[in-house]
Parts: sequence; structure tokens; C-alpha cells
Amino acid sequence: MTVDVAWDEEVETYLGALGKGDRTSALGQVRGLRGEGHDVLALIHHLLGPAQLRVGELWVSDSWSVAQEHAATAISEAVLTTLAVERELSSRPSPDAPSVVVSCVEQEWHALPALMVAEHLRAQGYAVSYLGANSSAQGLVRHVHEVGPRAVLLSSSLSAFLPLARRQVEAVRETGTPVVVGGSAFDLAGHRARAIGATAFAPSASGVAELVEALPTAVPPAPPLTHPGADEAFVVFGDREAIADEVARAVLAEVSPHAPGWVRVLEDQLPHVVGSVAGALVADDPSVVRHALAWAEVVLTNRQAPEGTGTALRQGLADALRELPAASRVVAPDAAV
Repeated sequence: MTVDVAWDEEVETYLGALGKGDRTSALGQVRGLRGEGHDVLALIHHLLGPAQLRVGELWVSDSWSVAQEHAATAISEAVLTTLAVERELSSRPSPDAPSVVVSCVEQEWHALPALMVAEHLRAQGYAVSYLGANSSAQGLVRHVHEVGPRAVLLSSSLSAFLPLARRQVEAVRETGTPVVVGGSAFDLAGHRARAIGATAFAPSASGVAELVEALPTAVPPAPPLTHPGADEAFVVFGDREAIADEVARAVLAEVSPHAPGWVRVLEDQLPHVVGSVAGALVADDPSVVRHALAWAEVVLTNRQAPEGTGTALRQGLADALRELPAASRVVAPDAAV
């Protein structure tokens, strides 16, 4: 029998445990809810997913440190993995269950969304190979050859890694295997997914099993990227650290770094902002840059960055990319509103 739960209160209690780095309490709370009849999918939907969104908001607002955010995410990953193992002890997929591979894009360390997708598929009877964070294209393809899955599902939270997602889509489709992509790096309309050659786009973990079931059994190689700026995408991505350093120097030459906290955050996040330009170019979607710049400005403002920092950031980025015509277009002032 399932006991009714006030999920908002449960999320607050769970966040309290995450904020203190208390894995024991977090796991105890989740096991208690399992004992009341709530399955893993309900816990993902009502507790773990909403709590993770709140963790991100708390970091953006500077209410939590980056260490708290990392610790909280690690606890939720451990909790969900523990639940998955406990469930598998009593319910294993049938020998003829269709297999899928779930993985994060290379250099993508936000593994919790992919883990949630893996559990949704396991609950629907799929045999899941979960490869976790930062899976290389070479390793992923080797595993595809070993397993022969029905599909590969790739997760990416950061738009900076869309060029790497494209490379992995290409590599997997060379094996004839369909590729489903998802995560906050993609737009809900699926434009970016289609642009990089994915077979399908999963807007959320819910319904992903039905999506996989409807995929073709085999796919041809990914078509080449022919839109303007596609080649520049990989130039920007490859040089993003050097470009980020140049932009940081330009910003600090325009505004006074009177509070060092925001400077550290600027330096940490600039490679992702520069990478968003590469993401915009490979996915043929300038909104990737607009969103990244708007997000960066909110993060910096919440850390007392001086007035004008956002303007200096946009100008510094435009100056650093002035030799690349397609990149210049997506970071032009009228494109970065």
C-alpha cells in the first residue's frame, strides 16, 4: 500500500540533508519512502529531480558554495545507485530483454540525469549498460560493438559540449545504431538534436522507453554538417581555454575586481561560456549563446560583480572572436540580448 506524501516537505527535508553533506540521512529518508510503497520512478519524479533543480538554483543564487553543490549531487547519485542495486537484487531483466547503452557525453560530468534515464529504462524492462560520466567516443563505440544495443542514449547538461556530442553521434551512427540525446544542453523543440544528427530527442526521462521502442532498428551514418559556422565550431571549442583567458583579461581591464569571489567564478565559468559559442555553431542555434551569457550575468550579479560586467563580458567575447565570421555573428550585440 502506498502512503500519501507531502512531496514539497520531503524535498525540503532532503535538501537539508544534502546541504549538510549527510548521506546517511538522505538515504534513510529515501528508504523510508520506499518502505511506504513509493517506487524508484516516483522518487526520481517527486524527490530527487526537484531537489537537484533546487541545488542548482541555490548555487546560482550564491546561497550554496560550489563544494556544497558538488557534494549534494554526489549524494543523490549515490542514493539513486543504491536504490537501483537494491531493486535489481529482486527484479532482474529477462534474458531476452532489449539492451540499451546510457552514457554522458565526453567531458560531461553531470551524470545524475543520465542515471535517472537509466532507471526509467530498467523499470520498463530494458537491459541497461550505464557508462556514467565523461565517456569517450572511442570507448563508447567499443562498447556498442560488444553489446549490440537497441540504441545509445547520450546525456549532456552543458551546451559547451555539443561539439563533442556531435562527434559521438557520428561515431555511434557509423555502427548503424540509433542515437537518442537529451539533457539541458538541448532545446525542448529538438532543433539542436536534429542539427547534430541524433536519431531522436528525449525531452525528459518520462516516456523514454516508448521513444526507444519506436526507433528504427538501424540507421545510416550521420549526414555531414553543412550549415555556416559548423567548421568554426570545432576551432572555437579546441581553443576555448585560451579564448576564455583573453576574455577574462578584457573584462578585468574594464571593471574593478573589488570582490575576488566573482572573479574566481568568472574564470571558472568562462570556458563554458566560450564553449557555448561552439555549441551554437555546431547546432546552428544562436540562442545557445544568448542563454549562456544571460545565465553568466545572473551568476556574476549574485556574487556582487560590478555594474557593467555583463557588457564587458559580451564585448570581450566579441573581440576575442573577431577573426571568425560565423562566431562573430552569434556574439554580436544584437544577437546577445
